[in-house]
Amino acid sequence: MISDEVMTGFRVSRSGWLGLADPAAAHAPDLFTFGKVMGGGFPVAAFGGRADVMARLAPAGPVYQAGTLSGNPVAAAAGLATLRACTDEVYRRLTAAADRLTGEVGAALTAAGVPHVIQRAGSMFSVFFVEDPSLTAVGDFDQARRQDLPAFRAFFHAMLDRGVHLPPSAFEVWFLSAAHDETALDRIASALPEAASAAAAVSSVGGAIPGSGSGPGRIQA
Repeated sequence: MISDEVMTGFRVSRSGWLGLADPAAAHAPDLFTFGKVMGGGFPVAAFGGRADVMARLAPAGPVYQAGTLSGNPVAAAAGLATLRACTDEVYRRLTAAADRLTGEVGAALTAAGVPHVIQRAGSMFSVFFVEDPSLTAVGDFDQARRQDLPAFRAFFHAMLDRGVHLPPSAFEVWFLSAAHDETALDRIASALPEAASAAAAVSSVGGAIPGSGSGPGRIQA
């Protein structure tokens, strides 16, 4: 079993998603994959796992693995510096920032009457502009693609006009980092009410939002 931690590894916790979901799982993955978050954004990736599985790699075993950027010294140095800086305090601040933002995004959209669902994994979260106001969780791709895209576009461009560059896709996750200090969070928060109003103006649903799911929730498998 391979656990894909390319997005979540070292971002949502020192132990990635497994550290949040079930760090004492009886059936831990055989291998883990990691991406550029472990290098502070530099082009770097890694995988690792049980000793007997890793022993299959050359030169100890018959499986050959190589890449153009394998062992790049700059990326490796950046990765080491990043991981050394990932202290418990950094993760606490990331969690607090995500708590604040998910609450403020949800409150702004709810106040404007925009149906939405916010789902979260640690400091990562997604804002779904759902077409079904009764939906409380997005559990599969079919639900994810049934979004109010005009509402998302209006929200995105209103935030961009106010200096907040969100992920430009309704299917992308919001990433927080230690660089997002209180000043940055305040700027995001100040832009939310008008952006929510812009989304409401073009929303194909609108109106009351029973069970809006505006609080943070786990991403469902």
